[in-house]
Amino acid sequence: MEKWIEIRKSGDFVEWGNKLGIDPLCARIIRNRGIDSVEEAGDYLNGDLGLLHDPFLLPDMEKAVNALLDAIKAGEKIRIIGDYDVDGVTSTVILVKCITAAGGDVSYSIPDRLRDGYGINDDLVRKASDEGIKLIITCDNGIAAAAQVRLAYELGMKVIVTDHHQVPYSGEGDEKNEILPECEAVVDPHRNGSVYPYKGICGAMVAYKFMSALAGRKVSTELDEALEESVQFAALGTVCDVMELTDENRYLVREGIKRIKTTDNMGLRALMSANSLDASRISTYSLSFVIGPSINSTGRLEQAGNSVKLLLSDDYDECLKEAAHIKDLNDHRKNMTVTGLDTAVKLIEEENMLDDRILIVFLPDVHESIAGLVAGKLKESYNRPTLVITRGEDGLKGSGRSIPAYNMFEKLSEVKELFTKFGGHAMAAGFSLEEKNLDELSSRLKATSGLTDDDLIREVRFDACVPLEYASVGLVKDIAKLEPVGVGNPGALFACPKVKITGLSRMGKEGKYGNLTAVSGGKRFRLIYFGDMDVFEGYIDEKYGQNTALELCAGKTQIDLDICFEVGLNEFRGNESVDFKMKYYR
Repeated sequence: MEKWIEIRKSGDFVEWGNKLGIDPLCARIIRNRGIDSVEEAGDYLNGDLGLLHDPFLLPDMEKAVNALLDAIKAGEKIRIIGDYDVDGVTSTVILVKCITAAGGDVSYSIPDRLRDGYGINDDLVRKASDEGIKLIITCDNGIAAAAQVRLAYELGMKVIVTDHHQVPYSGEGDEKNEILPECEAVVDPHRNGSVYPYKGICGAMVAYKFMSALAGRKVSTELDEALEESVQFAALGTVCDVMELTDENRYLVREGIKRIKTTDNMGLRALMSANSLDASRISTYSLSFVIGPSINSTGRLEQAGNSVKLLLSDDYDECLKEAAHIKDLNDHRKNMTVTGLDTAVKLIEEENMLDDRILIVFLPDVHESIAGLVAGKLKESYNRPTLVITRGEDGLKGSGRSIPAYNMFEKLSEVKELFTKFGGHAMAAGFSLEEKNLDELSSRLKATSGLTDDDLIREVRFDACVPLEYASVGLVKDIAKLEPVGVGNPGALFACPKVKITGLSRMGKEGKYGNLTAVSGGKRFRLIYFGDMDVFEGYIDEKYGQNTALELCAGKTQIDLDICFEVGLNEFRGNESVDFKMKYYR
């Protein structure tokens, strides 16, 4: 069941449209995204890196820059410790490139997902000490590593933590106390007392801000050039870590995508080639669903350090070989995810788990590296907070994905004594625990979910009720100016009630997708549907009578359907037309 909600923010959209040079409907969409003035709308459409916030507003940034400069000037060995996802990889690449350009003696280490788990650990700290490292810099991790940071100091090293995850705490309510690593600097926008104006940045953005602050010290022109190249990596990390594309994230991602389209980075070029991507048409979709998953596959199934090496390489032929291998890895990962998802769905249905407001699914034989992917797909399907737990070499490992009504980090923090390792944020978390604690974890989380029936109803928010015939090529081109779109800045979605559907057919491999013929305003339109066609046809038969879907396919009947749809531009042999994609129906 879905709840359809029309976004109704007020404004003079004709005036906005005239001042901004766009269709009034496009102006309304911008207003619907929370933009309050035509001046802000101008920034929304045209904002660039000049609108990024001052990096020195981040906690401890001055201390971090000074500690790094001291290490560089002293010729000390510096070790970057990143993480095995896209955000961790891109954070590492940014720091390695920029610190090298600043004259630093820098190396990197990425934890092995299966052997090391998430983030910095005792083994990585001891290895750094054995190799003569004097300064460790974490990126996309470290905020929850007080013990590992303490070990580094005991071994004679210094540490700078850069992270974007929530700060762990002790106590409850007003008695909450942050547990911070004791080190040279802890740069994290979520720290208590932080005056940074926009908290929703990823690890790669924190790393980029760190290097921006360093470049502000006029270190070298080489650093300035490396920082410019790093924009695309920060953008990739932002999109793939599912950060909201609002405020400075939006400006940076827009600029990053521009640079990726013409990139000189051999690794990115090779990844685009291996995945048959047209560089001129790169979008947030390309990053989220093609390039990002390819990079992630190395951390899931091999070593994420291979992706770091790829993005640091200047040898295009070697990059092409590695990118082809990474694509194969990602294809294998897709098959594993499908198998894991099928197993999970079967278990949920057999055990009637949908009676629970939170899904806790134990899949002991599923590879732990895809637990988060399976959790994400289950969350999307059932609109419930979902934890997928697998059996690893050293106990159980879990990954969670959440819905807006359920702050997963806070809820899991309430039972953190059950975990041997835990971290995350409101919408996602990862953890390890002993198998003996699984039942208690499940019972306590289910008992304290606090979720209501309304929380579990998926909301479909659309921008306006629009007849199909209003969607012109000009409007579609104006809507394209809303890019980059994603979390926090969704693409334009319209509704049209009682659309007359006069035909239906299946298309694509195994007839997986739908091709609908619609009539509106006396004109005929083609609607493409990429959802589950079996479910759609079942809905048609249930609402209009048995065999109605078959009769529609034969052109022997017609029905009225409320639809939500997106529009896009189709270009063929120099001709432009509007593409209609049906997203929801009722």
